Amino acid sequence: MTTLTSMRTSIRRDLKDEDSSNYRWTDNEIDRAIEKAVLMYSEFVPLVQLTSSLHTVDQDNTVDISTLTDRLDVVKVEHPIDTQPYPARRFTVWGDLITFLDGYVGDGEHCNIYWFKKHTLSTTSTIPTVHDHIIAIGAVAYAVSSQAQYQVNMANTGGQKVNKDYNFWARAMFEQFYEQLQMVKTYNFKKLKQTAMSAEE
Repeated sequence: MTTLTSMRTSIRRDLKDEDSSNYRWTDNEIDRAIEKAVLMYSEFVPLVQLTSSLHTVDQDNTVDISTLTDRLDVVKVEHPIDTQPYPARRFTVWGDLITFLDGYVGDGEHCNIYWFKKHTLSTTSTIPTVHDHIIAIGAVAYAVSSQAQYQVNMANTGGQKVNKDYNFWARAMFEQFYEQLQMVKTYNFKKLKQTAMSAEE
């Protein structure tokens, strides 16, 4: 299983930055690049979650979803869930509150909430192993882009074109990253949200 440490090692290999006595990127910089890549990946391939433990509020049109951590979006809410098929309710999300539309109110019982969550990559990973290379490509792109910006703001010891070389490298890696993301994309957030919002009671 891939961990943050093993991913960092892979990225340093891709960056040709394996001399621990003279790193061009610190561990914090590499980790930040990985974090950005994971977030972008999550926008294309989110973790699909179903939570049935949250209660509606009797005679109230809101549901508190503050416990749904690392939430990217809510796509469907079903209530009541005592008989099937469960009716999908129209709703909006503002901050940590779901608000039912069309005058609908809860009854104090549970509801089903279908939502998207951000992936994690630390001592464990929620990212499929077959997609590790996509995270690596994205992290390299973000790391190189950051280095290009840094070179612009310092005395250039690598030659006058060094920042342009970094920018060219970053652009090439970002193109690969987005191409890979499009290939593995599993959900269209806008389309799913529109479908959920048009659900009839």
